[in-house]
Amino acid sequence: MPLKFHRLWLPLLLFVCHLLADVPQCFHFTWVGAYENHSNIIAETCNSRVGDFNDIPCEEPLVVTPDDTVPDVKALWQNATEDRENFLCQMSPGRSCVKYSYIFKGGIQNITYMCANVNNSNGCYRQTHATGMVVEACVCTSQVGLIPCNGGSNSQISGATGLALCLLGLYQWLNK
Repeated sequence: MPLKFHRLWLPLLLFVCHLLADVPQCFHFTWVGAYENHSNIIAETCNSRVGDFNDIPCEEPLVVTPDDTVPDVKALWQNATEDRENFLCQMSPGRSCVKYSYIFKGGIQNITYMCANVNNSNGCYRQTHATGMVVEACVCTSQVGLIPCNGGSNSQISGATGLALCLLGLYQWLNK
């Protein structure tokens, strides 16, 4: 009888250990927005795109979409043939998933998805500049085995204080 017990519990124990070893993930890339010549994206880097503006988040790989629309991260997550590991980072203690968007006249100009140290809890924070550009930073915590939370589109608008804390954390992380 003990032999049958081990036959049943050993695989279950190994499976549970595998689940515990996994860590939540975040999407990790920059969608550059409308881009005229898609074949040129291969030569682009974050340094060439943001230059001296270190406070603008950018994460490689840089991504374009065939019709210049926001990437379908749900399809990316579910596509087993795509090497989605290139578009993911693992959360670690003290880090959160962030979706950082630039919006102008209601249209999303670009989005950076990343893992980052932030000094704030989950939620979205917006700041509108005098030019009309809206910067939105959404912070969340992913769950093991589920689609990364920074692929979501729901936003809750909070005050400039939350955005300032989030930007401070991002700035510190980018300038390590």
